[in-house]
Amino acid sequence: MIRRVPRPVPRPALVAGLASALAGALGLAAPPSLAAQTTATERAAAREILAEIDALQVRLAPADAARRLVERDAPGRDAVVARTRELWDTEMEALSDWIGRHPEVGWDEHQAVDTLTAVLRDRGWTVEVGVAGLETAFVATWTSPAGADGPLLGLIGEYDALRDADGPFHGDQHNAQTPIAMATAFALAEHMADEGMPGRLRIYGTPAEEVGPPAKVIMHEAGVFDGADLIVRSHGVTATGRAQAGFGSCCLNINEVKYTFLGTPSHQMSSWFGRNALEAAVHFYTLVDGLRSTLRPEASIQGVIPEGGEAPNVVPQRAVVDYYIRYPDPVYLEHVNAMMDAAARGAAMATGTTVEIDRYGEYRDGISLGTLQELSFAYATALGAGAVNPEPGRPSGWEETGVVTEDIPGIGVSVFSSRAANHTRGMLDDTFGEVGHTGFRIAAETMASILYDFATRPELREAVQDEHSVLAGLLGAYHDALRAAYADEIGAGGR
Repeated sequence: MIRRVPRPVPRPALVAGLASALAGALGLAAPPSLAAQTTATERAAAREILAEIDALQVRLAPADAARRLVERDAPGRDAVVARTRELWDTEMEALSDWIGRHPEVGWDEHQAVDTLTAVLRDRGWTVEVGVAGLETAFVATWTSPAGADGPLLGLIGEYDALRDADGPFHGDQHNAQTPIAMATAFALAEHMADEGMPGRLRIYGTPAEEVGPPAKVIMHEAGVFDGADLIVRSHGVTATGRAQAGFGSCCLNINEVKYTFLGTPSHQMSSWFGRNALEAAVHFYTLVDGLRSTLRPEASIQGVIPEGGEAPNVVPQRAVVDYYIRYPDPVYLEHVNAMMDAAARGAAMATGTTVEIDRYGEYRDGISLGTLQELSFAYATALGAGAVNPEPGRPSGWEETGVVTEDIPGIGVSVFSSRAANHTRGMLDDTFGEVGHTGFRIAAETMASILYDFATRPELREAVQDEHSVLAGLLGAYHDALRAAYADEIGAGGR
Protein backbone atom coordinates (compact mmCIF):
# COMPACT_ATOMS: atom_id res chain seq x y z
CA MET A 1 0.00 0.00 0.00
CA ILE A 2 1.23 3.49 -0.86
CA ARG A 3 1.97 5.36 2.31
CA ARG A 4 0.08 8.63 2.53
CA VAL A 5 0.82 11.30 5.10
CA PRO A 6 -2.51 12.46 6.50
CA ARG A 7 -3.10 16.17 6.84
CA PRO A 8 -3.89 16.92 10.49
CA VAL A 9 -7.04 18.86 11.18
CA PRO A 10 -6.26 22.00 13.18
CA ARG A 11 -7.93 21.71 16.54
CA PRO A 12 -9.95 24.88 16.07
CA ALA A 13 -11.37 23.52 12.81
CA LEU A 14 -12.81 20.46 14.52
CA VAL A 15 -14.00 21.92 17.80
CA ALA A 16 -14.54 25.59 17.04
CA GLY A 17 -17.84 26.61 18.51
CA LEU A 18 -18.35 23.16 19.99
CA ALA A 19 -19.41 24.44 23.38
CA SER A 20 -22.10 26.68 21.96
CA ALA A 21 -23.17 24.19 19.29
CA LEU A 22 -23.67 21.43 21.81
CA ALA A 23 -25.05 23.50 24.66
CA GLY A 24 -28.60 23.36 23.41
CA ALA A 25 -28.37 19.95 21.78
CA LEU A 26 -26.48 18.01 24.43
CA GLY A 27 -26.49 20.19 27.51
CA LEU A 28 -30.06 19.31 28.38
CA ALA A 29 -31.00 15.83 29.47
CA ALA A 30 -32.84 13.96 26.73
CA PRO A 31 -36.59 13.68 27.36
CA PRO A 32 -37.70 10.27 28.59
CA SER A 33 -38.38 7.63 25.97
CA LEU A 34 -42.05 7.67 26.94
CA ALA A 35 -42.37 11.01 25.17
CA ALA A 36 -40.81 9.70 21.97
CA GLN A 37 -43.33 6.92 21.35
CA THR A 38 -45.96 7.59 18.72
CA THR A 39 -49.13 6.17 20.21
CA ALA A 40 -50.82 6.35 23.58
CA THR A 41 -50.97 2.56 23.59
CA GLU A 42 -47.20 2.31 23.36
CA ARG A 43 -46.75 4.83 26.14
CA ALA A 44 -49.21 3.11 28.45
CA ALA A 45 -48.85 -0.60 27.70
CA ALA A 46 -45.06 -0.64 27.65
CA ARG A 47 -44.54 1.96 30.37
CA GLU A 48 -42.46 -0.32 32.59
CA ILE A 49 -40.23 -1.40 29.71
CA LEU A 50 -39.75 2.16 28.54
CA ALA A 51 -38.89 3.16 32.09
CA GLU A 52 -36.14 0.52 32.02
CA ILE A 53 -34.79 2.09 28.85
CA ASP A 54 -34.80 5.49 30.52
CA ALA A 55 -32.95 4.11 33.52
CA LEU A 56 -30.37 2.57 31.20
CA GLN A 57 -29.82 5.93 29.55
CA VAL A 58 -29.35 7.61 32.91
CA ARG A 59 -26.75 4.99 33.82
CA LEU A 60 -24.86 5.24 30.53
CA ALA A 61 -25.24 9.05 30.19
CA PRO A 62 -24.60 8.89 26.42
CA ALA A 63 -24.75 12.66 25.83
CA ASP A 64 -22.06 13.30 28.44
CA ALA A 65 -19.92 10.46 27.10
CA ALA A 66 -20.28 11.83 23.57
CA ARG A 67 -19.23 15.29 24.66
CA ARG A 68 -16.10 13.93 26.29
CA LEU A 69 -15.13 11.97 23.19
CA VAL A 70 -15.69 14.88 20.83
CA GLU A 71 -13.87 17.45 22.98
CA ARG A 72 -10.81 15.35 23.75
CA ASP A 73 -7.45 15.88 22.08
CA ALA A 74 -7.21 13.06 19.50
CA PRO A 75 -4.62 13.63 16.75
CA GLY A 76 -5.27 10.20 15.23
CA ARG A 77 -8.97 10.85 14.85
CA ASP A 78 -8.33 14.31 13.44
CA ALA A 79 -5.95 12.86 10.86
CA VAL A 80 -8.54 10.28 9.79
CA VAL A 81 -11.19 12.99 9.48
CA ALA A 82 -8.83 15.14 7.39
CA ARG A 83 -8.07 12.24 5.05
CA THR A 84 -11.79 11.42 4.78
CA ARG A 85 -12.43 15.02 3.75
CA GLU A 86 -9.64 14.87 1.18
CA LEU A 87 -10.92 11.63 -0.32
CA TRP A 88 -14.43 13.02 -0.56
CA ASP A 89 -13.30 16.25 -2.19
CA THR A 90 -10.91 14.67 -4.68
CA GLU A 91 -12.59 11.38 -5.60
CA MET A 92 -15.83 10.38 -3.96
CA GLU A 93 -17.90 13.48 -4.64
CA ALA A 94 -17.42 12.92 -8.37
CA LEU A 95 -18.29 9.23 -7.97
CA SER A 96 -21.47 10.16 -6.11
CA ASP A 97 -22.44 12.59 -8.87
CA TRP A 98 -21.76 9.98 -11.56
CA ILE A 99 -24.06 7.44 -9.90
CA GLY A 100 -26.63 10.21 -9.42
CA ARG A 101 -26.61 10.90 -13.17
CA HIS A 102 -26.89 7.20 -14.06
CA PRO A 103 -29.86 6.06 -11.95
CA GLU A 104 -30.86 2.40 -11.84
CA VAL A 105 -33.85 1.00 -9.95
CA GLY A 106 -33.64 -1.79 -7.41
CA TRP A 107 -32.32 -5.19 -8.50
CA ASP A 108 -30.96 -3.63 -11.70
CA GLU A 109 -28.06 -1.51 -10.37
CA HIS A 110 -25.44 -3.10 -12.62
CA GLN A 111 -23.52 0.03 -13.67
CA ALA A 112 -23.32 1.23 -10.09
CA VAL A 113 -22.11 -2.11 -8.76
CA ASP A 114 -19.56 -2.56 -11.55
CA THR A 115 -18.17 0.94 -10.96
CA LEU A 116 -18.10 0.76 -7.16
CA THR A 117 -16.50 -2.68 -7.03
CA ALA A 118 -13.87 -1.63 -9.59
CA VAL A 119 -12.86 1.24 -7.33
CA LEU A 120 -12.70 -1.09 -4.34
CA ARG A 121 -10.56 -3.64 -6.16
CA ASP A 122 -8.21 -0.90 -7.32
CA ARG A 123 -7.68 -0.07 -3.64
CA GLY A 124 -6.74 -3.64 -2.86
CA TRP A 125 -10.02 -4.72 -1.30
CA THR A 126 -11.31 -8.27 -1.70
CA VAL A 127 -14.72 -8.10 -3.40
CA GLU A 128 -17.45 -10.71 -3.75
CA VAL A 129 -20.43 -9.87 -5.96
CA GLY A 130 -23.73 -11.73 -5.96
CA VAL A 131 -23.79 -12.51 -2.25
CA ALA A 132 -26.91 -14.12 -0.74
CA GLY A 133 -28.01 -14.99 -4.26
CA LEU A 134 -28.65 -11.32 -5.09
CA GLU A 135 -27.06 -10.32 -8.39
CA THR A 136 -26.38 -6.70 -7.39
CA ALA A 137 -25.34 -7.26 -3.78
CA PHE A 138 -21.67 -7.31 -2.84
CA VAL A 139 -19.27 -7.48 0.09
CA ALA A 140 -15.87 -5.81 0.02
CA THR A 141 -13.32 -6.58 2.76
CA TRP A 142 -10.03 -5.00 3.80
CA THR A 143 -7.83 -6.74 6.36
CA SER A 144 -5.13 -4.81 8.17
CA PRO A 145 -1.51 -5.81 7.52
CA ALA A 146 -1.33 -6.11 11.31
CA GLY A 147 -3.84 -8.95 11.15
CA ALA A 148 -7.56 -9.54 11.56
CA ASP A 149 -7.44 -9.86 15.35
CA GLY A 150 -9.37 -6.67 15.98
CA PRO A 151 -12.87 -5.30 15.49
CA LEU A 152 -14.77 -5.94 12.29
CA LEU A 153 -16.22 -2.58 11.31
CA GLY A 154 -19.01 -2.58 8.73
CA LEU A 155 -20.37 0.15 6.47
CA ILE A 156 -23.61 -0.08 4.50
CA GLY A 157 -23.77 1.21 0.94
CA GLU A 158 -26.92 1.62 -1.15
CA TYR A 159 -27.19 2.68 -4.78
CA ASP A 160 -30.72 2.08 -6.09
CA ALA A 161 -32.87 4.86 -7.52
CA LEU A 162 -36.52 5.76 -7.12
CA ARG A 163 -39.22 5.20 -9.73
CA ASP A 164 -41.81 7.62 -11.07
CA ALA A 165 -43.64 8.33 -14.31
CA ASP A 166 -40.65 10.26 -15.66
CA GLY A 167 -38.20 7.44 -15.06
CA PRO A 168 -35.64 6.51 -12.39
CA PHE A 169 -34.02 9.25 -10.34
CA HIS A 170 -31.95 9.58 -7.17
CA GLY A 171 -34.45 11.60 -5.17
CA ASP A 172 -33.43 9.83 -1.96
CA GLN A 173 -29.69 10.39 -2.47
CA HIS A 174 -28.71 6.73 -2.44
CA ASN A 175 -26.12 7.67 -5.05
CA ALA A 176 -24.00 9.18 -2.26
CA GLN A 177 -24.20 6.41 0.30
CA THR A 178 -21.49 4.08 -0.96
CA PRO A 179 -19.05 6.88 -1.89
CA ILE A 180 -19.52 8.23 1.65
CA ALA A 181 -18.77 4.79 3.06
CA MET A 182 -15.73 4.43 0.81
CA ALA A 183 -14.23 7.80 1.77
CA THR A 184 -14.64 6.79 5.41
CA ALA A 185 -13.29 3.27 5.00
CA PHE A 186 -10.31 4.20 2.82
CA ALA A 187 -9.18 6.87 5.29
CA LEU A 188 -9.52 4.53 8.25
CA ALA A 189 -7.75 1.69 6.43
CA GLU A 190 -4.75 3.92 5.68
CA HIS A 191 -4.54 4.98 9.31
CA MET A 192 -4.84 1.42 10.60
CA ALA A 193 -2.10 0.26 8.25
CA ASP A 194 0.21 3.15 9.21
CA GLU A 195 -0.35 2.63 12.93
CA GLY A 196 -0.22 -1.17 12.90
CA MET A 197 -3.81 -1.51 14.14
CA PRO A 198 -5.28 -4.99 13.60
CA GLY A 199 -8.84 -5.42 12.40
CA ARG A 200 -11.01 -5.55 9.32
CA LEU A 201 -13.23 -3.15 7.42
CA ARG A 202 -16.15 -4.36 5.36
CA ILE A 203 -18.43 -2.49 2.96
CA TYR A 204 -21.79 -4.16 2.34
CA GLY A 205 -23.33 -3.23 -0.99
CA THR A 206 -27.06 -3.60 -0.41
CA PRO A 207 -29.41 -3.29 -3.41
CA ALA A 208 -33.07 -2.42 -3.81
CA GLU A 209 -33.71 -0.41 -0.65
CA GLU A 210 -36.78 1.07 -2.33
CA VAL A 211 -38.15 -2.24 -3.65
CA GLY A 212 -39.27 -5.26 -1.68
CA PRO A 213 -38.52 -7.80 -0.47
CA PRO A 214 -35.93 -6.13 1.79
CA ALA A 215 -32.48 -7.10 0.55
CA LYS A 216 -30.85 -6.60 3.94
CA VAL A 217 -33.12 -9.21 5.51
CA ILE A 218 -32.21 -11.68 2.76
CA MET A 219 -28.52 -10.92 3.25
CA HIS A 220 -28.82 -11.20 7.04
CA GLU A 221 -30.56 -14.57 6.84
CA ALA A 222 -27.77 -15.74 4.54
CA GLY A 223 -25.19 -14.77 7.16
CA VAL A 224 -23.64 -11.90 5.20
CA PHE A 225 -23.43 -9.60 8.23
CA ASP A 226 -22.22 -12.28 10.65
CA GLY A 227 -19.22 -11.31 12.73
CA ALA A 228 -19.60 -7.54 12.41
CA ASP A 229 -18.99 -5.70 15.69
CA LEU A 230 -20.55 -2.46 14.47
CA ILE A 231 -22.31 -1.30 11.30
CA VAL A 232 -22.73 2.31 10.21
CA ARG A 233 -24.60 3.89 7.34
CA SER A 234 -25.74 7.30 6.19
CA HIS A 235 -28.83 8.57 4.41
CA GLY A 236 -29.87 11.86 2.87
CA VAL A 237 -32.12 13.82 5.23
CA THR A 238 -33.69 17.25 5.57
CA ALA A 239 -32.40 17.92 9.09
CA THR A 240 -29.42 16.90 11.18
CA GLY A 241 -30.72 14.91 14.12
CA ARG A 242 -30.64 11.80 16.21
CA ALA A 243 -33.15 9.32 17.54
CA GLN A 244 -34.03 8.34 21.07
CA ALA A 245 -32.83 5.04 22.44
CA GLY A 246 -35.40 2.29 22.15
CA PHE A 247 -37.42 0.50 19.48
CA GLY A 248 -38.70 1.87 16.20
CA SER A 249 -38.13 2.32 12.50
CA CYS A 250 -37.55 5.36 10.33
CA CYS A 251 -40.60 4.66 8.17
CA LEU A 252 -42.82 2.69 10.59
CA ASN A 253 -43.28 -1.06 10.56
CA ILE A 254 -44.30 -2.11 7.05
CA ASN A 255 -45.96 -5.07 5.39
CA GLU A 256 -45.57 -5.11 1.61
CA VAL A 257 -48.55 -7.05 0.28
CA LYS A 258 -49.62 -7.75 -3.29
CA TYR A 259 -53.23 -8.78 -3.95
CA THR A 260 -53.71 -10.49 -7.33
CA PHE A 261 -57.33 -10.90 -8.48
CA LEU A 262 -57.99 -13.56 -11.11
CA GLY A 263 -61.15 -13.71 -13.19
CA THR A 264 -62.35 -14.97 -16.56
CA PRO A 265 -61.93 -13.08 -19.83
CA SER A 266 -64.74 -12.42 -22.27
CA HIS A 267 -65.63 -9.86 -24.91
CA GLN A 268 -67.11 -6.77 -23.30
CA MET A 269 -70.18 -7.13 -25.56
CA SER A 270 -70.91 -10.36 -23.70
CA SER A 271 -69.28 -9.51 -20.39
CA TRP A 272 -71.66 -11.78 -18.45
CA PHE A 273 -69.57 -14.72 -19.61
CA GLY A 274 -66.55 -13.23 -17.85
CA ARG A 275 -65.54 -12.41 -14.29
CA ASN A 276 -63.95 -8.99 -14.01
CA ALA A 277 -60.74 -8.97 -11.98
CA LEU A 278 -60.39 -5.19 -12.30
CA GLU A 279 -63.82 -4.62 -10.78
CA ALA A 280 -62.77 -6.87 -7.90
CA ALA A 281 -59.60 -4.83 -7.46
CA VAL A 282 -61.51 -1.55 -7.52
CA HIS A 283 -64.04 -2.87 -4.99
CA PHE A 284 -61.16 -3.94 -2.77
CA TYR A 285 -59.43 -0.56 -3.11
CA THR A 286 -62.70 1.13 -2.12
CA LEU A 287 -63.23 -1.27 0.78
CA VAL A 288 -59.78 -0.39 2.14
CA ASP A 289 -60.73 3.29 2.09
CA GLY A 290 -63.86 2.35 4.00
CA LEU A 291 -61.80 0.53 6.60
CA ARG A 292 -59.84 3.62 7.55
CA SER A 293 -62.48 4.85 10.02
CA THR A 294 -62.31 1.54 11.91
CA LEU A 295 -58.52 1.65 12.26
CA ARG A 296 -56.38 3.67 14.59
CA PRO A 297 -55.44 7.00 13.02
CA GLU A 298 -51.70 6.26 13.02
CA ALA A 299 -52.20 3.59 10.35
CA SER A 300 -50.79 4.53 6.96
CA ILE A 301 -52.03 2.52 3.95
CA GLN A 302 -50.74 3.36 0.48
CA GLY A 303 -51.48 1.39 -2.65
CA VAL A 304 -51.35 1.34 -6.43
CA ILE A 305 -53.00 -0.77 -9.12
CA PRO A 306 -50.09 -1.63 -11.42
CA GLU A 307 -52.11 -4.13 -13.47
CA GLY A 308 -55.72 -3.75 -14.49
CA GLY A 309 -56.28 -5.53 -17.77
CA GLU A 310 -54.98 -5.66 -21.31
CA ALA A 311 -57.65 -4.05 -23.50
CA PRO A 312 -60.88 -2.07 -22.94
CA ASN A 313 -62.93 -4.53 -25.01
CA VAL A 314 -61.83 -7.59 -23.04
CA VAL A 315 -63.04 -8.35 -19.52
CA PRO A 316 -59.86 -8.12 -17.39
CA GLN A 317 -58.89 -11.55 -16.15
CA ARG A 318 -56.06 -10.29 -13.92
CA ALA A 319 -55.62 -7.20 -11.75
CA VAL A 320 -53.05 -6.44 -9.08
CA VAL A 321 -53.21 -4.10 -6.09
CA ASP A 322 -49.88 -3.46 -4.37
CA TYR A 323 -50.00 -2.02 -0.84
CA TYR A 324 -47.52 -0.74 1.71
CA ILE A 325 -49.28 -1.14 5.05
CA ARG A 326 -47.64 0.79 7.90
CA TYR A 327 -48.10 1.21 11.61
CA PRO A 328 -45.82 2.41 14.44
CA ASP A 329 -45.73 -1.05 16.03
CA PRO A 330 -45.80 -4.49 14.41
CA VAL A 331 -48.56 -5.87 16.64
CA TYR A 332 -51.39 -3.61 15.53
CA LEU A 333 -49.98 -3.74 12.01
CA GLU A 334 -50.94 -7.42 11.87
CA HIS A 335 -54.52 -6.48 12.79
CA VAL A 336 -54.65 -3.92 9.96
CA ASN A 337 -53.26 -6.50 7.55
CA ALA A 338 -55.80 -9.13 8.62
CA MET A 339 -58.70 -6.76 8.01
CA MET A 340 -57.37 -5.89 4.57
CA ASP A 341 -56.94 -9.56 3.70
CA ALA A 342 -60.58 -10.14 4.69
CA ALA A 343 -61.67 -7.21 2.52
CA ALA A 344 -59.78 -8.68 -0.44
CA ARG A 345 -61.47 -12.04 -0.03
CA GLY A 346 -64.85 -10.31 0.27
CA ALA A 347 -64.28 -8.38 -2.95
CA ALA A 348 -63.34 -11.60 -4.71
CA MET A 349 -66.43 -13.40 -3.46
CA ALA A 350 -68.69 -10.53 -4.50
CA THR A 351 -67.34 -10.53 -8.06
CA GLY A 352 -66.93 -14.24 -8.66
CA THR A 353 -63.17 -13.94 -8.85
CA THR A 354 -60.37 -15.34 -6.74
CA VAL A 355 -57.56 -13.52 -4.97
CA GLU A 356 -53.97 -14.52 -4.25
CA ILE A 357 -52.30 -12.71 -1.35
CA ASP A 358 -48.52 -12.39 -1.38
CA ARG A 359 -46.84 -10.70 1.58
CA TYR A 360 -43.54 -10.19 -0.14
CA GLY A 361 -41.75 -7.97 2.35
CA GLU A 362 -41.68 -7.01 6.02
CA TYR A 363 -39.89 -4.15 7.76
CA ARG A 364 -39.80 -4.24 11.54
CA ASP A 365 -38.78 -2.27 14.61
CA GLY A 366 -35.07 -1.75 14.99
CA ILE A 367 -32.94 -1.10 18.06
CA SER A 368 -31.77 2.46 18.48
CA LEU A 369 -28.73 2.99 20.74
CA GLY A 370 -28.33 6.22 22.67
CA THR A 371 -24.58 5.69 22.93
CA LEU A 372 -24.21 5.91 19.15
CA GLN A 373 -27.05 8.33 18.42
CA GLU A 374 -25.61 10.96 20.76
CA LEU A 375 -22.07 10.42 19.52
CA SER A 376 -23.12 10.78 15.89
CA PHE A 377 -25.10 13.92 16.64
CA ALA A 378 -22.25 15.44 18.64
CA TYR A 379 -19.74 14.88 15.86
CA ALA A 380 -22.07 16.06 13.09
CA THR A 381 -22.83 19.24 15.03
CA ALA A 382 -19.18 19.89 15.81
CA LEU A 383 -18.23 19.36 12.18
CA GLY A 384 -20.66 22.04 11.03
CA ALA A 385 -23.75 20.13 9.88
CA GLY A 386 -26.69 22.34 8.94
CA ALA A 387 -30.38 22.39 9.87
CA VAL A 388 -29.77 20.96 13.33
CA ASN A 389 -32.86 19.65 15.12
CA PRO A 390 -32.03 19.61 18.84
CA GLU A 391 -35.01 17.43 19.84
CA PRO A 392 -34.39 13.67 19.72
CA GLY A 393 -36.87 11.86 17.51
CA ARG A 394 -38.71 8.59 17.76
CA PRO A 395 -36.35 5.61 18.16
CA SER A 396 -35.08 4.30 14.85
CA GLY A 397 -32.75 1.41 14.18
CA TRP A 398 -29.61 1.89 12.11
CA GLU A 399 -31.46 0.87 8.96
CA GLU A 400 -34.96 0.15 7.75
CA THR A 401 -35.04 -3.60 8.43
CA GLY A 402 -34.91 -3.90 12.19
CA VAL A 403 -34.28 -7.63 12.33
CA VAL A 404 -30.65 -6.92 11.50
CA THR A 405 -30.27 -4.41 14.34
CA GLU A 406 -31.51 -6.99 16.82
CA ASP A 407 -28.26 -8.86 16.26
CA ILE A 408 -25.72 -6.19 15.31
CA PRO A 409 -25.36 -2.75 16.90
CA GLY A 410 -25.02 0.24 14.65
CA ILE A 411 -25.99 3.77 13.75
CA GLY A 412 -27.64 5.52 10.84
CA VAL A 413 -25.93 8.90 10.52
CA SER A 414 -28.38 11.73 9.77
CA VAL A 415 -26.74 14.86 8.36
CA PHE A 416 -28.69 17.59 6.55
CA SER A 417 -28.23 17.23 2.79
CA SER A 418 -31.34 18.68 1.15
CA ARG A 419 -33.90 21.45 1.61
CA ALA A 420 -36.43 19.39 -0.35
CA ALA A 421 -38.39 16.42 0.94
CA ASN A 422 -37.16 12.87 0.47
CA HIS A 423 -38.35 11.12 -2.69
CA THR A 424 -38.59 14.36 -4.68
CA ARG A 425 -36.85 15.85 -7.68
CA GLY A 426 -35.85 18.72 -5.42
CA MET A 427 -33.73 16.34 -3.36
CA LEU A 428 -32.18 15.13 -6.59
CA ASP A 429 -31.22 18.71 -7.46
CA ASP A 430 -29.60 19.19 -4.04
CA THR A 431 -27.60 16.00 -4.57
CA PHE A 432 -25.45 17.81 -7.13
CA GLY A 433 -25.29 21.14 -5.29
CA GLU A 434 -23.38 22.60 -2.37
CA VAL A 435 -25.98 21.58 0.22
CA GLY A 436 -25.75 17.94 -0.81
CA HIS A 437 -21.99 17.81 -1.28
CA THR A 438 -21.39 19.46 2.09
CA GLY A 439 -23.83 17.20 3.88
CA PHE A 440 -22.31 14.09 2.33
CA ARG A 441 -18.80 15.15 3.31
CA ILE A 442 -19.83 15.83 6.90
CA ALA A 443 -21.63 12.47 7.02
CA ALA A 444 -18.40 10.75 5.95
CA GLU A 445 -16.37 12.68 8.53
CA THR A 446 -18.92 11.79 11.22
CA MET A 447 -18.84 8.11 10.32
CA ALA A 448 -15.04 8.14 10.32
CA SER A 449 -15.02 9.68 13.80
CA ILE A 450 -17.45 7.10 15.16
CA LEU A 451 -15.55 4.16 13.71
CA TYR A 452 -12.21 5.52 14.91
CA ASP A 453 -13.57 5.93 18.44
CA PHE A 454 -15.14 2.47 18.42
CA ALA A 455 -11.87 0.90 17.27
CA THR A 456 -9.68 2.74 19.76
CA ARG A 457 -11.85 3.37 22.85
CA PRO A 458 -12.66 0.23 24.86
CA GLU A 459 -15.11 2.15 27.06
CA LEU A 460 -17.22 3.03 24.00
CA ARG A 461 -17.26 -0.56 22.79
CA GLU A 462 -18.31 -1.75 26.24
CA ALA A 463 -21.08 0.85 26.51
CA VAL A 464 -22.44 0.02 23.05
CA GLN A 465 -22.39 -3.72 23.76
CA ASP A 466 -24.00 -3.18 27.17
CA GLU A 467 -26.81 -1.04 25.79
CA HIS A 468 -27.46 -3.31 22.82
CA SER A 469 -27.61 -6.40 25.00
CA VAL A 470 -30.16 -4.84 27.36
CA LEU A 471 -32.38 -3.46 24.60
CA ALA A 472 -32.30 -6.68 22.57
CA GLY A 473 -33.44 -8.49 25.69
CA LEU A 474 -36.38 -6.10 26.16
CA LEU A 475 -37.74 -6.08 22.61
CA GLY A 476 -39.81 -9.25 22.94
CA ALA A 477 -41.36 -8.09 26.21
CA TYR A 478 -42.19 -4.75 24.58
CA HIS A 479 -44.16 -6.47 21.84
CA ASP A 480 -45.81 -8.82 24.34
CA ALA A 481 -47.06 -5.82 26.31
CA LEU A 482 -48.56 -4.33 23.18
CA ARG A 483 -50.18 -7.65 22.28
CA ALA A 484 -51.91 -7.73 25.66
CA ALA A 485 -53.06 -4.13 25.30
CA TYR A 486 -54.63 -4.74 21.89
CA ALA A 487 -56.19 -8.11 22.75
CA ASP A 488 -59.81 -6.99 23.21
CA GLU A 489 -59.73 -4.56 20.31
CA ILE A 490 -58.21 -6.98 17.84
CA GLY A 491 -60.61 -9.68 18.96
CA ALA A 492 -63.67 -7.50 18.31
CA GLY A 493 -66.15 -8.89 15.82
CA GLY A 494 -64.76 -12.40 16.05
CA ARG A 495 -61.35 -11.49 14.58
